[in-house]
Amino acid sequence: MNGAGVQGYRISGTVVDGTGAPAIADGVVVVIGDRIEWVGEREQLPQHLAQLELEVLDLPGHTIMPGLVDAHVHTSFGEARSEEELALYTPVAYRSMLAAWNAKKVLRAGVTSACDPASTFNIAVSLRDAIEAGIVEGPRLAAAGAQITTHQGLEDAFPSWMEFPVGQAGVLVKSRDDIIEAVRLQVKDGVDVVKVSGSNDSAVTQGPVEGMAFTTDEFRILADEVHRLGRKCTVHARTAASVRATAAAGFDWIMHASYMDREGLDLVLEKQIPIVPTLTLLVNILDSSSGEAGASSLDVFKREVDAAAENLSLAHKEGATLICGSESGWSLVPYGEWHARELEICVTHFGMTPLEAIHAATGAAAVTVPRWADQIGTLTAGKLADILVVEGNPLGDIRILQSPSRRKMVLKGGVPVDLDTPIPERHEYSWERNKIYLLGRFRYDESTGRGHTVS
Repeated sequence: MNGAGVQGYRISGTVVDGTGAPAIADGVVVVIGDRIEWVGEREQLPQHLAQLELEVLDLPGHTIMPGLVDAHVHTSFGEARSEEELALYTPVAYRSMLAAWNAKKVLRAGVTSACDPASTFNIAVSLRDAIEAGIVEGPRLAAAGAQITTHQGLEDAFPSWMEFPVGQAGVLVKSRDDIIEAVRLQVKDGVDVVKVSGSNDSAVTQGPVEGMAFTTDEFRILADEVHRLGRKCTVHARTAASVRATAAAGFDWIMHASYMDREGLDLVLEKQIPIVPTLTLLVNILDSSSGEAGASSLDVFKREVDAAAENLSLAHKEGATLICGSESGWSLVPYGEWHARELEICVTHFGMTPLEAIHAATGAAAVTVPRWADQIGTLTAGKLADILVVEGNPLGDIRILQSPSRRKMVLKGGVPVDLDTPIPERHEYSWERNKIYLLGRFRYDESTGRGHTVS
């Protein structure tokens, strides 16, 4: 590409570096090999860099920013519509190949790094390794195994007369010994992160979302063992009690925290524990036209979104770190389509500026990809050249980042991602989906002497 043997790019436009610093209106990013060599104002570009034979991309009207870091992607979920589809359908071999297919979509959306905080069949670990081996195209991945749960936590949603499904994205523990064994086995199997199901969930209960799935001592055992083995731990914690207990136990970041109370917020602030709200799924449920989602009515989800908006706006105002995650992998958050919506939610629901929202999806989110955390998330000299270039100004309209037509370039480690070759729609087999034999009840109507179907 370059006669002098130096391979790289000199990209100019508006630079948003992901640190939270103000944008550089006339900025330049220099990439050599897989690293960022220099970032700054065009007029300050060092002469020796100006003279290098690099591919020059002069892009007025475009924004150059770090690749997105999505802190909550379920690569093995296959866009499931229910717990049944997630746990009972699609064999592991096919599900693994499907995860690889979908990883490409995630990367094309400008997500150059991601955390997968709960996997079926430990697929996320293998997908991570395949990506790093160059076998599969996808983002840098931090992989968890199945989330550790009890009967009161998310993932134990099936009737008690059933055995816990082997395909569920959870592992059921019933004692202190089970907890220790589950952590040690996951570390043996290569996880970067251990996820714990700390509370129940709006998706599986129409009652109040309250209480916690483990005792305070059990949460501490979990966090201590994970940290002893050199891994990070995160937790699904929607309730006030679960936030308080897991913050006190020292979990590395907390997911959701929708119903966090004052005591929980004080602990989060004291210990500087980031929160990954992940409202995209709930907001998409409310925006969808289905009328119902799973076992819960829309009122349950609206109640949680409203609570999260109030509590997490306060958390942001008082200095808590909020991090963007999409929960892509469910049917209402398809891979490659909604990874940037959480930034919009940060602005509309949590009172962030667009610049703060971008930081929440880049520099702040790097912590959720532990092995790469110090090399990603910001446009900083020496870091990996993971770069997203979009047409327009997301600081004026954060929704620009959701538009595929606005994505003009994605670099992962200095290598361009193919954004042009269409990814065709795939065939879906009947054995991937719930078996619905009868669509509602066919009720007799005496006034007409005929029947009609009701759901």
